[in-house]
Amino acid sequence: AKQQAAVQPIELLEDDLDESFVRGSGPGGQKINKTSNRVILIHKPTQLRVECQDTRSLQQNRKIARKRLTEKLDEYINGSQSKLQKKHNKLANKRQRSKTKNRARQRKKQEEKLKKKEQQQPQDDDDEFSTMLS
Repeated sequence: AKQQAAVQPIELLEDDLDESFVRGSGPGGQKINKTSNRVILIHKPTQLRVECQDTRSLQQNRKIARKRLTEKLDEYINGSQSKLQKKHNKLANKRQRSKTKNRARQRKKQEEKLKKKEQQQPQDDDDEFSTMLS
């Protein structure tokens, strides 16, 4: 059995967060440029920083920023055992299996082609031999 490091569950405590709201920028016109809807979250113990201005809604941006900070913190603390890293590893393994299957399929196809060619060649040789005899 493999021994794995204990994965720590990630929980954001409000006391550990420094949250500020800044005026947005970029496309979106007056609704974006005149309202403070960009959220900047800083996790005080690790100094990890996340910014979010995905939507025009401040509340939605706060929610999205917290989710991103949780993911970032998970990767920072748990490293290769984080949820995101496990997901990437799973996809990489799936791609590798798919490549291996495709290579095997291609190899089998080529072998079948060669067999067909080899089966046709002796018949051609027999035809030449019989024409020489006549």
